[in-house]
Amino acid sequence: MAKDSEPEKWGYERHKEVKHELLEKYLSVWITILGTRFRKICYFDCFAGRGEYEDGTLGSPIKAIEIADRKTKDYEKILLVFIEKNLDNFNNLVNVLEKKKQEIANLDKIVILPMNTDFNSAVGQAFGSLGKGQDIAPSFFFVDPFGYTGIPFDAIRRILSYPRTEVFFTYMVDSIRRFITYPAISETLTDLFGTDKWEEIIQKPDREAALVELYRKQLHEDAGAKYSLHFKMSESRRLRTLYYLIHATNNLKGHYVMKDIMNKASPHGSFAFLGPKDSAVWGQTRLVDDDINDLKRQLLERFEGKTLTFDQILEKICIPWYLEPPRTEGQYRKALQELESEKKCNVLRISSKRSGLKQKDMITFPAA
Repeated sequence: MAKDSEPEKWGYERHKEVKHELLEKYLSVWITILGTRFRKICYFDCFAGRGEYEDGTLGSPIKAIEIADRKTKDYEKILLVFIEKNLDNFNNLVNVLEKKKQEIANLDKIVILPMNTDFNSAVGQAFGSLGKGQDIAPSFFFVDPFGYTGIPFDAIRRILSYPRTEVFFTYMVDSIRRFITYPAISETLTDLFGTDKWEEIIQKPDREAALVELYRKQLHEDAGAKYSLHFKMSESRRLRTLYYLIHATNNLKGHYVMKDIMNKASPHGSFAFLGPKDSAVWGQTRLVDDDINDLKRQLLERFEGKTLTFDQILEKICIPWYLEPPRTEGQYRKALQELESEKKCNVLRISSKRSGLKQKDMITFPAA
């Protein structure tokens, strides 16, 4: 297996560009929402890499710095931690960071901390001796490894044990699917999942789906995450799954922000980048109409005879996690407004006016 510093790993392909676009859009919103509420916020790039690709494209650490520099009006202080274990990559990253610092207009509000260590050790240092439930600054962890080693579930569990932490994780499902029968990696997989239940997947016909389900199940039932999403990422030149991007958070607003970003990044409405099938239409208007009629039926069945606020509907529809529809806040709003116009539900507007729908507006669904 090639080292993480080998040039073959640092080509900038379309799927990496898509991943960075999702990260940049979410990080920009995250900084605004949390930065305006808390004195200090933290961003951790946990497999930060070299800082740039072979063709000169800037890596995720530099993109994060640029976003932070543009949005300094939205926060008092931000800590950007760039973690890279490979020494060659780390040294290159430090050189790129030093050059970038000269371009930063608001360096007094941005703290840049490169760390030459592994992910697990960095998490231990980040939280120190804090106990579960103790207050820490809002923190967003981008965990973007090349493979599936060195990402112990214990570290993910610890991150998510705090109320204002989030994880955006590159889950290398294709490699796991292909090598899951190799006895030599059994301990690594148990470490990755925090359980040996992955062994049950070996006999399943659809290992890919089962592996995604198991990891998300661990996030919810073991690590205690309230909300999660997954976005399928295919190879740039052919329709073959490489990995999934998994977002886990305890914040409902963050969950729906990421869901909206992922939805808009899915030309075929699949929460996925499908390689050459999507490349030509990436960033354009959705090619398919959302099935609002199906969503209206789900809402009527789920909340039959109940009265809830709009926010309560958004929260309750996420539970249990494995039945949550892949729908955005805007799609729920549209479905409920259509149900109201069809006189299939009643709306008492408290937070909005006229035909709007948000927050504390009360929706009453008829009994059967």
